[in-house]
Amino acid sequence: MVEKRKKTRSTSSSVDPTTRYAMDVASGKEIAGPDIRNSCKRHLKDLESCHARGLVWDTETAQRAIDFFAKVLKLNGGEHEGKPFNLLPWQCFIVGSVFGWQNSDGYRRFRMVYVESGKGSGKSPLAAGIALYCLVADKEPRAEVYAAATKKDQAMILFRDAVAMVDQSPALAQRINKSGGAGKEW
Repeated sequence: MVEKRKKTRSTSSSVDPTTRYAMDVASGKEIAGPDIRNSCKRHLKDLESCHARGLVWDTETAQRAIDFFAKVLKLNGGEHEGKPFNLLPWQCFIVGSVFGWQNSDGYRRFRMVYVESGKGSGKSPLAAGIALYCLVADKEPRAEVYAAATKKDQAMILFRDAVAMVDQSPALAQRINKSGGAGKEW
């Protein structure tokens, strides 16, 4: 049984990163398109009325997912090779929203996410990190995670990012057994 906790919106300077980004977008401090602005406004509005609608904003669960990236995952490729995966504010908003919002029964509110961003903005590493979090840290027994795309090569980008993150993380390498041999993992 999932413990039901009442979460309220913080007015201090220690606002969680998901809400901080939403506030920055809503105030115009952070520039974003209309869909992002609407998502941020919804987040802020829902913080005020979530309990009446059977929703829970679980700051600790959102923060746990965000922290997983910097504490467990390392980036691969280019100038960021081997560095901790510190999420950008927009990435914190996505990860925090996905894992922090829950229905009153404890299940995630959002089960499908659409992310549209420019080439090279970190979508694939973000998706790989979310997949690894779901695989090892989301409290799901015998979790299964899949990478799907219209073409195998496209899905392999995400899969290779995830494999590289496992290779660079002692914590993940201990928990995940790869099959298929070097360069042919599955």
